[in-house]
Amino acid sequence: MSKEENISSSFFANPHFAFYRISSDGYPVFANQTLIRMLGFSSRDEFIKSFKENPQFRENFSISKYQEHLLKINNTDGVESRWRKKNGRIVVVTEYIQKYFDPTDGSVFYDCIAEDITEKKIIDELMSDVIGRDYAIIKALPDILFILSNDGNFTDYKTGNNSGFPISPDYFVGKSLWDVFPQQISDDLYRTIKETRLNGQLSTYDFQMPGQFGSKHYEARVVKSHQNEVLLLLRDVTNQKQNELQILKIAEDLRQINDTKDKFVSIIAHDVKTPIVALIGYAEILAEDIEELQKSEIKEFASSIVEISKQTIGLLTNLLEWSRLQTGRMEFHPVQMNAFNTAENSISLLASNAEQKNIKIINELDKDTYIYADENMMQSVFNNLLTNAIKFTNRNGEINITSDKCEDMICFSVKDNGVGMDAKQKTLLFEMNKSFTTPGTTNEKGSGLGMILCKDFIEKHGGKIWVESSVGNGSEFFFTVPASVNYYPVKESVL
Repeated sequence: MSKEENISSSFFANPHFAFYRISSDGYPVFANQTLIRMLGFSSRDEFIKSFKENPQFRENFSISKYQEHLLKINNTDGVESRWRKKNGRIVVVTEYIQKYFDPTDGSVFYDCIAEDITEKKIIDELMSDVIGRDYAIIKALPDILFILSNDGNFTDYKTGNNSGFPISPDYFVGKSLWDVFPQQISDDLYRTIKETRLNGQLSTYDFQMPGQFGSKHYEARVVKSHQNEVLLLLRDVTNQKQNELQILKIAEDLRQINDTKDKFVSIIAHDVKTPIVALIGYAEILAEDIEELQKSEIKEFASSIVEISKQTIGLLTNLLEWSRLQTGRMEFHPVQMNAFNTAENSISLLASNAEQKNIKIINELDKDTYIYADENMMQSVFNNLLTNAIKFTNRNGEINITSDKCEDMICFSVKDNGVGMDAKQKTLLFEMNKSFTTPGTTNEKGSGLGMILCKDFIEKHGGKIWVESSVGNGSEFFFTVPASVNYYPVKESVL
């Protein structure tokens, strides 16, 4: 199963989060079962039918609301919405919204994740409306309601049967905030109490406390009760916090998937199409005018066809490998292998490219340099790094391949004395959604995919890749891979 399929299947089955995509004209392109259930429908067909027939229901997914929210600086916090259910009742949700452009036709969509916060809102309203000492409702909730004096002393409490707080509520009575909480939490809670006394509004404060099974998140809600006391409702929100983190992670995973698709489409649409168009152009000239061309011209056109064909094959090879890696169809078989021989294979493969620019490639690796790695992936890494070095090295330049032992890893270096890169180029080099390409010293073309492929392959081995470079002083690429089988506690077979 691919990374995208893994994310999609686990997310769509998640009972806590609604996931849906809305088109620019406000129509739901797709939705998971959680959204359908959250709105009180039994099937997607029933959901779509209500959407088409009920204008009030369509207001749940307001495009203007999404657009207004995305214009805000802090638009990752989510927007609170009130949805109308099938039965007319209201459900309160927090929506996390991300704009998506389809690179194939320029269509705009809004990818949304929603969490039901209705219960949380009910508690807010109950706290705001509390008058007197009738707290029977608290017994039905998994919370503790403390009564505190204005100076931060606990005087009483009411609680349900399963508050889950690590300290017994009885322990609080007669003590101050500073007697039961750490200094920072106590200071912040007291500051919250003072704010509530001054403005009369409900205030909240989140904090963490160590528990028997690890740290837990709590939310304290403070409301003014009488002249000399406040009410503090304490709730365990650990699951809610974990859900929020999961939402952010899923949103980031989805963003990366969209970026990957965009890059793939861009390469197909431009980087593959361009050389094929050039090939057709040269072939048409030869087919139509070969009898009128000089032998030197025919040789020049034929050489161009060969060179463009080689570049296109290299691009398609990278594209195929990268696609297989992204979709989980590339097998990963690390073995004890000779890195010197792998480097020699790459040098031999790229010899004609180097000879055209009279570039010398020197393999300084020890002939007994052994690593524990996937042979095909390592061959691709050396091929891409040397291709890149040749591309950006001037005529009569030099490229050196060296290595050094670092604990359980071997650190390799591919160094050239070419044109080098500035700080911005180095930053963009390994970023999927920001990848770039520039012409080589003799106008060689590329897609920018080779470096991204190297990064993915090296990280698959548990290694790292980075570059040191400055304009006019060449570039030196470093990468690390395991030196011994002991590095892998469990042998993997498939991505």
